[in-house]
Amino acid sequence: MNTPAERETILQDAATWKIRLHENPDDPGLKAQLAAWRALDARHDRAWRRMERVWGATAELGEQAAMLSQAGPPGRAVRARRLRVGACVGATALACVLALVPSDFLLRLRADYATTTAQTRTVVLPDGSSVVLGARSAIAVRYSATERGVTLLEGQAFFRVAHDLARGFTVVAGDVTTRDIGTAFDIQMAGPHVAVAVREGGVNVSRRGDGSSVRLIAGQQWAFDRQTGKFGIGAVDPDTVGAWRSGHLVLDGLTLLEAMDVLGRYYPGTVVTRGLARDTTLVGGVYDLRRPREALQALCALHGGRLVSLPAGFVLALPGPEKP
Repeated sequence: MNTPAERETILQDAATWKIRLHENPDDPGLKAQLAAWRALDARHDRAWRRMERVWGATAELGEQAAMLSQAGPPGRAVRARRLRVGACVGATALACVLALVPSDFLLRLRADYATTTAQTRTVVLPDGSSVVLGARSAIAVRYSATERGVTLLEGQAFFRVAHDLARGFTVVAGDVTTRDIGTAFDIQMAGPHVAVAVREGGVNVSRRGDGSSVRLIAGQQWAFDRQTGKFGIGAVDPDTVGAWRSGHLVLDGLTLLEAMDVLGRYYPGTVVTRGLARDTTLVGGVYDLRRPREALQALCALHGGRLVSLPAGFVLALPGPEKP
């Protein structure tokens, strides 16, 4: 099995190894870990050799730059020039490596746990709490003796929090902070929208720059638009909160473009959209993630648009006719 999501993950891992080794070239432990990773799977070794070729492609540039650095006057100026040239060569090599991986790679370097397209993942945290990451999602974890903290960097995550009166549990998603002691809730980031929905228990939700907080209990959802500053509380069926974990995605309060982006995370290919931004009608409904292409098609059809199949796993989402 060698899906696009698996290839993307392996390529990201290879780039991470290359950057770590570049920063610590004489670390024997790091070299041993890299060797073990390469030996684990033939795909790992192929990805690493690809990174090596990209890095090696900058060798000629480095040799030319070194020759230029020798042409200057002797002394401190030469050393300074060589340092600048070396920095430029290293930066160029890193840029070439990063060009091979998705545009969100730098964000994912900040993550402790992440998923790729069409992938979900369950993570058990040090206190026994669990997080289920939706497709193309990422979190960073910060635990200490006094706090339990998670940052949702992108995507969607369902949290089941172990009860701990001594240490609250905090999730930061953009400008929104959700605090809890022990319960189950879901957080979704889609474009400028952040939504918090509670399945069990209760949480407190607040916004950056706003001293007040809102208390949510099971069966309630709080939605916030970071562009307009508008927010509101609505009722939801607690059983549907986190239903995407079993293959059913509930969409509510998103534009067509934002809904296509969320659904597109589960499509094992590439979704290209054109002209959807003009449709500002809010989307609702339940979509089957086990048939992501059909779900995308249904979403387009609901708005009078169409989904066009293209080669190499691409699909193009086009809008319907202009509304009077």
